[in-house]
Amino acid sequence: MTRRKLLTIGLLVLLAGVYLLEQGPQVLVPIAEGFGFVTYTQRVTPVIAPTLFEVPASNYMSLSETLSGSVQVQGSLDVSDGREIAFYIMDAGNFSEWRMGHPSAILIAKTLAITYNFTFTPKISGTYFFVFDNQDTTRRTVIFSLNTVEVLAVLSPIVEYAGYEAMLLGIVLSITGIKTGKKKPVQQKTLTEGLWNCRFCGVENASSDVFCTKCGRSQQ
Repeated sequence: MTRRKLLTIGLLVLLAGVYLLEQGPQVLVPIAEGFGFVTYTQRVTPVIAPTLFEVPASNYMSLSETLSGSVQVQGSLDVSDGREIAFYIMDAGNFSEWRMGHPSAILIAKTLAITYNFTFTPKISGTYFFVFDNQDTTRRTVIFSLNTVEVLAVLSPIVEYAGYEAMLLGIVLSITGIKTGKKKPVQQKTLTEGLWNCRFCGVENASSDVFCTKCGRSQQ
């Protein structure tokens, strides 16, 4: 490979390594998947730890949380006295409409909940309300919890450190390209003092010889 090609490839690989270090190895996930260098794991993060509270008779209670869009949410509720309660999940705008008795869009509605597990994924980031509506004449005791669940891509070390590997390879190729193709100085063959070579046959002759001792030709 020529010097110029090696230098060009080395610089391109070096730039690719810098880009990967700036952007992070996650940009390689789609490619790494095809080669089996990616595994996936779930990370569960508590948002509301199991909490016990009472909902007054013929009234409601709500909890609100700011959630990220496209991040799955899992939760559960349990009415400790074994009696049902209505449970709703709404965004902030629809919760305001619901409180005023206006039609509203409800993400999840469970009108008769005693023990209930739910999962949903908010489309956009924002504040969401978890409403416990007690339509009975006696109070309800509820235990509620909420978690977010994220699916994380775990890259193999060969991909995780691809930026450093590319930079190292680029440096090696660049140095090799610089060294490749350099012309070595031509060493001039010096004649031994007192000798001369025949310009016709190349045989070495003594300085006292007028004619070549092999071909007999004069050098004049």
